[in-house]
Formats: sequence, C-alpha cells, structure tokens
Amino acid sequence: MKRLSLAILFLAACGGSSPSPTQRTTVAVAQAGDLRVELLTESRLEVGMTPLYVKVATAAGTAVTDAAITVAPMMTMADGKQHAAPVIVSSEPWDGSLYGCAVVLSMPSSAMDSWSLKVTVQRPSAAPVDALFQNLTVADTGRAKSFVSTDGAAEKYLVSLNFAAAPTVGVNPVVVTLHKMADMMTFVPVDDAAIALDPQMPSMSHGSSGSVNPTLTSLGRYSGKLSFNMPGDWQTKITVTRAGQTLGAVTIATSF
Repeated sequence: MKRLSLAILFLAACGGSSPSPTQRTTVAVAQAGDLRVELLTESRLEVGMTPLYVKVATAAGTAVTDAAITVAPMMTMADGKQHAAPVIVSSEPWDGSLYGCAVVLSMPSSAMDSWSLKVTVQRPSAAPVDALFQNLTVADTGRAKSFVSTDGAAEKYLVSLNFAAAPTVGVNPVVVTLHKMADMMTFVPVDDAAIALDPQMPSMSHGSSGSVNPTLTSLGRYSGKLSFNMPGDWQTKITVTRAGQTLGAVTIATSF
C-alpha cells in the first residue's frame, strides 16, 4: 500500500517550498462559481492522515495561483448525525497550481456512511466560492482511533498512526497525530502531550525493541520511529499522557 509522503506534508503545513514530483490521482472534479476545482491524492482516500491536493483553474484553463484554499470534510452517518475531521491546510500553491493539505479521516465510508468535502476558494477582491465533493470513497486502514480520557474530564481524543513508507522490518519513521474533540465539528490539535509506542506481536508473544517515542513537531503532529523485528501482524499500543497523567491509549494494527 502506498503511504503518504510525510516530509512533503510537513512543508504543506508551513507553506514551504514545492515538494519533489509525486504521482497523484484525481479523486473528483467540481465547479466553484466559474472555477474548475480538481481534488487529487497520492493513491486513495483512507482512514488516517491522508494527503490531498487541490488544483484550481479558470474556465479558460488557466491555473489559479493567487487563492486561499479552505477544506472542510464532513461525515454523514446512517442515523443522520454528522461530524467533521481534523484538517491541516496551506494557502500556498505548489508546482505553480497545486494547493497541499491533509485530512485525518476517522472512519471509512460505506453504503450508509458518506464522506463529503467542501473546498472554499477565496481570491483577492472576489467573493469566496465553494466546490462540493460528495459521496467520496474512503478505505478502512484502521490507522485512526478515538478514546475518552480517564482523567475525570471524559474528553474525547482522536489519534492516528501514519507511516512515511510501507512498513517493513527495521525502524520505520512515523507520525502520530493527536486532536481533542471540542465537539463533533471542532478538532483542536494537542501540542503538550507525551506519546509512547509499544509494538507487540500477539501471535508470537513478544514485542520489538528500538522504537523512538514521537515528539512534537507542530499542529498536533508528533514524529518518531516504530521498530518491527520481523514481518507479520503487529499491534501497536499508543499511550497518551498530559501533565504527567495518562489520558488513555489506543491500539492500531499493522500487517506486512
């Protein structure tokens, strides 16, 4: 499975320089007023921190490079309830025409549960216009999970585990994202947590040494390394601590 390029994603959040050329796949195309808006990704939309790219062009086909882009994902569930998802966005264009962003998708789409995405394009001296992408297919990777804190506040947190490349035997660079759900529409990046990684292989009754616990980079993202000493089915426990108190943990499966 192709994984997102974390180095590129960090540049996106900071409005950095253009990334190295990467193959991108068009997910959908929509109109925003008289603008054509194209939504792309590196492979597919999936649960976890997923890179997105937005390309905007005029009716004549000229690339729009002077816009500010806002991305708003929305999940509508079978019972009619809705919730958003954490977004990391840059207003700076890449490659002259692509705007980079990332979305931490918390659950897959299904016949009854549907993701949509609204892209708002704001150009200088013009009213903002929206492009709506509906019924997006999001694959289930199990790389994002939530927990309710055990510190008495009973606050809900969303955690995702993301690999820079396909997992393999040895030390794998990873990024863990951590957001607190203020409500169903608001995800606040947590920048003061301590995060511990504990990879275990239940079928062999052993773990793996050599992991490096993630440390804060920015915007609720923590960079670290996850060590696997053999191929197979792994369960990584991610424990979150704030102010010296353990808030909770999730376990995320990885197979290779």
